[in-house]
Amino acid sequence: MKKLPLLLIASLLLYITAGYSQDSTLTERNMQKLSMGVPGKTKMMLTGIVWAGLTANLNTTDKLMPKTSFNDFGFSPMFLYKLSDKFFIESEIEIKNAGDKENAPAFDLEFAKMSYIINKYFTIGAGKMLSPFGAYGEKWEPNHIERFANTPLRPDDAFLPDDTHLFWGAVVGVDLRGVIPMRNSKLTWVVYVDNGATLHTEAGMGGVTQAENWNDQNHNKEFGGRIGFLPFAVPSLEIGFSGKTAKVGGLEDSVYQINSEYKDYKNIRSTAYAVDINYVKPILAIKSIIGIKGQYTAQMVDKAYYATPAGFMPKPENYAPSTANATGVDSSLYTFNNTMQSLFVQFSFRPAMMDVKVLKNIELLFRYNSLTPPKDAAWGPKNLMGQGGTINRIDIGLDYWISWRTALKFAYETTALPNGTDQNMFLVRFVSGF
Repeated sequence: MKKLPLLLIASLLLYITAGYSQDSTLTERNMQKLSMGVPGKTKMMLTGIVWAGLTANLNTTDKLMPKTSFNDFGFSPMFLYKLSDKFFIESEIEIKNAGDKENAPAFDLEFAKMSYIINKYFTIGAGKMLSPFGAYGEKWEPNHIERFANTPLRPDDAFLPDDTHLFWGAVVGVDLRGVIPMRNSKLTWVVYVDNGATLHTEAGMGGVTQAENWNDQNHNKEFGGRIGFLPFAVPSLEIGFSGKTAKVGGLEDSVYQINSEYKDYKNIRSTAYAVDINYVKPILAIKSIIGIKGQYTAQMVDKAYYATPAGFMPKPENYAPSTANATGVDSSLYTFNNTMQSLFVQFSFRPAMMDVKVLKNIELLFRYNSLTPPKDAAWGPKNLMGQGGTINRIDIGLDYWISWRTALKFAYETTALPNGTDQNMFLVRFVSGF
């Protein structure tokens, strides 16, 4: 009979810890570290993450590409400084594999943000900050918080041109955030202003947007926000809704001409929204904790015409109209429905309340990912008929948690491309937060 109360207490502690670590932003976790770890009013702390791992390409036919490589390594020190109970500074420098054996490791300032607590309901922040759009960037991306040895499938240069980083990453701007208590539930909210994304107009990349923008490209700013609803007193469930919008064309971009009518790229607008969910629940009957999380994101860019790249054949209806020739179209310009969608849903299972130590430290993971770029864009992946399609990926993972922020992670991923080919990878990563 004594085991039941002990199990209940242990599960409740794990419940709260898991819920907090997954539902809190990185800034909130950093503030908690300073409050708990360093005495005094003015506090400074060095913390961070270190990781190393290998990648095995299971179906490569490229003789110049090694099938197995220790190409996953990095060190991210975070500097935390608390000047007073209201003023807090944080920054992170990431040093990691540059992706090319001829290059030295890449150095990058991941974020550098100042936060001022106005009162218990309002906090204002400024600097280069993790994107408040969606839940992944602020809450789940750090390597010791991310459950998998890899990140979810996302629109970046693995399948698309340039580093698009549409749905997470860092932005430069200002945010205002707070909490609205509602009896046994609460709402978290954040609104922000940043420089906005950059629209590419050059041939072959026309319509691509890049969200990480350290300088404003026009006289317009991006406005966005997120609302998170936590319906229970113990933070086991959070549902979030995000949105953002901005004009993305640069002032230096040339105009495009349709039937002698000139249109300016700088008036093209991008709008995006996201829905995210996170659920963490201990189940005493099986002495385990389950977790479900996911995020759906969509981005829409206004219709515009771009230079048709050499060798690319758009659909006839996507050519620009023209009165200058008998065909009625201008084949040098084309357009497309510039909508991109991304989705991932993952499930985790950890028998954390088992009596056997080895079993209680193991976590089993499954994740489904999909990415649908604009199907008629020249830069989207194509099938054998030259038509765009969706990229799908399945991730299966196993983690062994040495502590709450140190783990050995294994993952197998299989990616199905529109052209009918598959990419299969095996990944190992050892990660530790300090």
